[in-house]
Amino acid sequence: MTEHLDDIPDGILDDPRRLLAAGRPAVRALIEDGGAGPGREVFLQAEAIFGGADVPRAEFAAWLQFAARMLGEHAYAERIAEAEPGMPWRTVWAWWRPVNGFVAQPSLTGYDGYAGRHGYGDGVLIEVRTSFGQERTWLDEATGRPVPAPDPDALTPAPGDDPADGTPDLADLELTAPECWEDASAVTVVEGRTRHLVESVHGIALIETDPKVLGDWPRGEIDWSSAEEGSPGPEPRAVRPEGPLTTARVAEVFGERRVLRLSEEELPDAVEHAGTREFLRGVGVPTYWACHGGEFELLPLDAWRAPADGELSADGLPQGVTPGDLLVFARVDYGRLYLHRSAGTVHIWTKVTRPQGVGHPFLIAIAPDLDVFTRCLEAINRYRNACWHPYPDEGDQEDLAEVYLAEMEELAPGLFERGTPSGELWSCLYAGITELSEDGF
Repeated sequence: MTEHLDDIPDGILDDPRRLLAAGRPAVRALIEDGGAGPGREVFLQAEAIFGGADVPRAEFAAWLQFAARMLGEHAYAERIAEAEPGMPWRTVWAWWRPVNGFVAQPSLTGYDGYAGRHGYGDGVLIEVRTSFGQERTWLDEATGRPVPAPDPDALTPAPGDDPADGTPDLADLELTAPECWEDASAVTVVEGRTRHLVESVHGIALIETDPKVLGDWPRGEIDWSSAEEGSPGPEPRAVRPEGPLTTARVAEVFGERRVLRLSEEELPDAVEHAGTREFLRGVGVPTYWACHGGEFELLPLDAWRAPADGELSADGLPQGVTPGDLLVFARVDYGRLYLHRSAGTVHIWTKVTRPQGVGHPFLIAIAPDLDVFTRCLEAINRYRNACWHPYPDEGDQEDLAEVYLAEMEELAPGLFERGTPSGELWSCLYAGITELSEDGF
């Protein structure tokens, strides 16, 4: 029986059974009216990913459970399964980017994604290419959680079971789902249920079907038109990392092999700024980053030095700054990067941009400290998937560029302002996500 808005009391978003019994338009209206609870974002993500198609209650429950797994609401996901045992498929786990989720992982592209299954000890690992295929992420197939890189010599062919005769592929069922469900591959059978691996630019998921449940499910083919239209109601809230940078967060974004963290003894004496020394000890900086037209590379520690004679000309330096105040530490395509020894600010010596037009190189400040500088590079990585592969609710690349720039303005007001030297320099680096495709054009 479908409930109407006037009949829906507070708390329905806490209860999957009652949420499933309510009409979806009424739930949307409740949410627009301020309704809250753990089911709020689950419901919004389900419709944003799968669309507004009118599907049977059991199929919508599958949508809800997928969204709950994706968001880490595992207790809520179990309650959905209890409320609707007739789901045509259910989610074991979903390593998947949420709609309006501006996060570093998962963030797959045409160069990244599923690379294979491997036996490892008593379990199975899923190998995933990331960072344009240059890095490997390993997921535990049982849980979907990332795990440390395995010993390559200990990997074995992954075990697998063939589904029972007559078990349909997902593509053979009359379902409403994203197009990637069409290519889901059966990988194993657990307690009679077939597990299918779904791959997408948004992530990887393991879902399972029960032949007993599918016995009466209509045969046909998947309709993905609903997923191409997006949500018929409110959009999910934006998701971004919160709090200070940590070593784990920096390593997740740039890759564990590409983060330099120094002990007190390793820190060059020339780095005088206390905040910079603390950041290098406690968090660390990326050693390498690239995004199409921009490339950053940290110099070896023994190359962190004062500018050589004639390296910086006096007429290119701002008032009050001398070459002796600076320490070269990195390079990008557009010039060398310098730390101000005592102030901790980050500068570039470049001729890419100049207030009065072209001319000889000059020094511009591009970040107030290493923390902000690292966050600016990190944010470009976080927005890649959204900018290159937006969900319908997210608009297009131009829309997401404005969302990205708004976040940067909140982080460092004025730093990315168009027409300023720092804004023009940063625009060269973030153009890889705001103007170019994943193929670089």
